Amino acid sequence: MTQSQVKIDALPAFFRDIEIIGPAVHEIPKYKALHASLLFASSAKQNIEVTADSSPVLLASRSVKEIYQSNNFSQIKDMERKAQNDLQAIYTNVSQNGTNAWTKVRSQGKDFYMSWSDTGSMWSFTDSITQTAKKNQDGETTYQAKVQIGTYTQTGKIAGIHTYNLTLPTLLVESVVALIVAKAVSGIIADGLGFLVANFAMYLTSAAAELGLESFSFFISEALLATVASCLVFAVVFIGLAYLWDWLNRQYTIRLQIFNWDGDHDWNADGQYMSNAKISGDNSTFDFNLPKLTKPGNIVTPPGFQPVEALESVCYYAVIIWQNDSTFMQGCSAALRMQRDGSSDGFMWAFDCPRWSDNQQASTNGTSDPKTYLNNPNWNNNPKNFSIESTSSKTPINLALDALSGASDNLYNFIININKKS
Repeated sequence: MTQSQVKIDALPAFFRDIEIIGPAVHEIPKYKALHASLLFASSAKQNIEVTADSSPVLLASRSVKEIYQSNNFSQIKDMERKAQNDLQAIYTNVSQNGTNAWTKVRSQGKDFYMSWSDTGSMWSFTDSITQTAKKNQDGETTYQAKVQIGTYTQTGKIAGIHTYNLTLPTLLVESVVALIVAKAVSGIIADGLGFLVANFAMYLTSAAAELGLESFSFFISEALLATVASCLVFAVVFIGLAYLWDWLNRQYTIRLQIFNWDGDHDWNADGQYMSNAKISGDNSTFDFNLPKLTKPGNIVTPPGFQPVEALESVCYYAVIIWQNDSTFMQGCSAALRMQRDGSSDGFMWAFDCPRWSDNQQASTNGTSDPKTYLNNPNWNNNPKNFSIESTSSKTPINLALDALSGASDNLYNFIININKKS
């Protein structure tokens, strides 16, 4: 869908009391003129760190929560197909048209950017810009901008939000920051699952320059690559429905979805080991946090966002995509370690997708080195659906797999539900 095919004269029912300002491309000359008048353009390079606020968060209806927690892959795939219909036009528009896919809107005095259809939407919204407590190394004041990218499917009854923090050298208009991030995420979506995390910083830098901020140079520190990568995978696939299938041209693709339903504890994915596997984002590190369960009212959404059905179930979520690195007569396998509250308490998980036999998965209470675990994982006899108890509190961990072999698209889905009885 091109911008000319997108109706921008009316918003869908789940956004109310919002004024449509106009296409994002009409705002770019205004931003450039503003920044020129304020002397923001400078030959001096200004380095801006980019971090992810946390792992992505899902807001879902009660019925969707029950589908995921039951590991009912038939219902999950049906829900994803319906959500795909809601969002495909938006993902196509954003990936093909970049800036032209976004429209500036206003509600309650807040300007932000959206791309939408009758049944779905994406938005880029600056939650806040605050002065940081500390000055930078040159003694200058810096500002922390928190920008969220949100996706909502009306049929799927799911909203997903991933949030980025930008450490700015100067105070900017909130809508400027929202458009910079929207343009950068559009580039990542266009790259598909073959994206490089480093490209996100490059796209941010390019977007800022287009808006008259030529001196801005964004970077992501190596220590924070993993969390940013987890958010960018989510940007491309959301709940696993908007795959850019042109990239899925190898022998096997493994998707792992992890849901933290634990109301008392954070869980951290700390370390992995892969055998003939490659993870999306070209990210060799593996360290991200899934915060504990929160309440819907604790999640900030743009003004005017009113889902048709109440999204009363909230959890932090991760989706991880592996493919086999070498495709000649080889499958792939990997193991990861999950730790509770940053301690050594937790559990191990591993999968094996061999070339000539059935898929396997294993999970064991207690943590160890992922490479050691993958070499001797004690594969479960019922890999399609089993449970373990982890830590001294006997937290239930439920694990599921959709197919042992023969997936028509060579895509295999694993789910880990942490403490779904919380």
